[in-house]
Amino acid sequence: MRNLIIKGQTIPAVRICAGESAPEQYAAKELGAYLAKLGIAVTEADDAYPMITAIDPTLGRDGYRIAVTEDTLTVFGGNGRGVIYGVYRMLEKFAGVRYYMPGLETLGEGDIVIDADDAFVPVFEMRQSDWQCGNTSVDWCLKNGINHRPIPAEQGGHIKYGTFVHTMGRLVGVEEPHQPCLSDPENLAKAIASVRAILESDPSISIISVSQNDNRNYCTCEKCAATDAREGSPAGTLLRFVNAVADDIAKDYPDVVIDTLAYQYTRPVPKITRPRPNVCVRLCSIECCFSHPLDDDTCAQNAAFHRDIVAWNEVCDRIYIWDYVTDFAHYIPTFPNLSVLRENMRFYADHHVRGMYPEGAHNARLSGEFGELKAYLLAKLMWNPYMSAVEYSNLIDGFMAAYYGEGWRYLRAYADLTEAFTKGRHMGIFEYPYNYFDYDKLAAMEETFDGFWDKAEAAAGDRAEYVRRSRLQWKFMKLELHPDAEAGKRFYAEVTEFGVKWNEWISVTADKIDFALPPSKWAESTRWRIGQ
Repeated sequence: MRNLIIKGQTIPAVRICAGESAPEQYAAKELGAYLAKLGIAVTEADDAYPMITAIDPTLGRDGYRIAVTEDTLTVFGGNGRGVIYGVYRMLEKFAGVRYYMPGLETLGEGDIVIDADDAFVPVFEMRQSDWQCGNTSVDWCLKNGINHRPIPAEQGGHIKYGTFVHTMGRLVGVEEPHQPCLSDPENLAKAIASVRAILESDPSISIISVSQNDNRNYCTCEKCAATDAREGSPAGTLLRFVNAVADDIAKDYPDVVIDTLAYQYTRPVPKITRPRPNVCVRLCSIECCFSHPLDDDTCAQNAAFHRDIVAWNEVCDRIYIWDYVTDFAHYIPTFPNLSVLRENMRFYADHHVRGMYPEGAHNARLSGEFGELKAYLLAKLMWNPYMSAVEYSNLIDGFMAAYYGEGWRYLRAYADLTEAFTKGRHMGIFEYPYNYFDYDKLAAMEETFDGFWDKAEAAAGDRAEYVRRSRLQWKFMKLELHPDAEAGKRFYAEVTEFGVKWNEWISVTADKIDFALPPSKWAESTRWRIGQ
């Protein structure tokens, strides 16, 4: 039996009270439901200890404060989401509740001891997840602090985009693989008209992207080239265009932010033009190495990005990040970046970033790697990028134990060892795995790793399917070491059975695969279908 102890007093029963708004009511409902699950008596009796949910706008966006006395506990939120977040964080911090995956939660153990106030405002104002294993659930997003995915107003709402990146084609009418001329006043007029039409159609939109198409074919006409030369970067021409759109809407839509990209050719800061106050610059780390932390200046790719984020900080006070947290060419094999996730999120917070989008396997419902774990960890890191290494390691252990069952320690050992085998190597996001793994070291561990996965699966109980699916990452790596037609067919069948995606763009069809080749070569022996 669990006891609720508040300010040294054991509380036999609580009475839940709420403000009048729908989010306050929802927060109260959730608080009561979880306390009941924890074995705490919830009643309407007047003499029961009152717990109150209320909005206090002075706390700031998405923030919360828990005020506790011997007579009352109040969960305040800076907005509708904040009061709901406050309830979930209180349950997490004081009761040990964990919200790992939709349908997979743990309630903790021991007495629930609340003896001091607690308050927190998230570092990042926008926190986006694109892992379908979690973000398709409103509940999971709310419980883990994701505020970009659609959340109903009665549950606090979300930060709503009118359009999201690579929008120039839609706004101006110039489609891939082209870019519009940004010196053409007609294109500017089209973009402004499109942005206004989007905003007029939906007053709840708070951010809208005016950003380059996803290619490098930017305009090099005489006017654009001259501006680029003066600015020292094509970002100057883009930013002048974006600023003009932002200026046009500023009076009629004072709370709307125009989002643009510092991406590939627009990543360097322009010498002259500065973003307007209602412009957000989303800096993209696509060229970086993800086996080294971003603040590791011994890594040339990351040193260049470090210089760029420092430079953007000097000219812009609203920087968002588009980060990359998987191998987009090979979703299935191990992408050993667990430790770098924490270090990089802290790096972004230290450099005054205000919004995060860590892009993972966005088109995959399930992962054949450790995608579910990474979805959870990234949500927690976006909420608190300053967690310690010990806190972070405990999150990994807790998730693995809940998700993989009794043999989880074998998988933790696998994750740690494979990460060690990339030490000193560079790891990009469109790369063949054995470019960043030490092939010889991995081959020498083959029998050990087989044993890890065998033992984990044998001990998994009702989590065996999760272990089998995550084991696909090691099976891919083994087939690279020892191609075998029959093993390849079995591997392909398992990938198909689980519905796991091969990469960001395409899926392999079995009719022409040469299964005697390693899976990384199957693309050379089959036809590929786009968008599946």
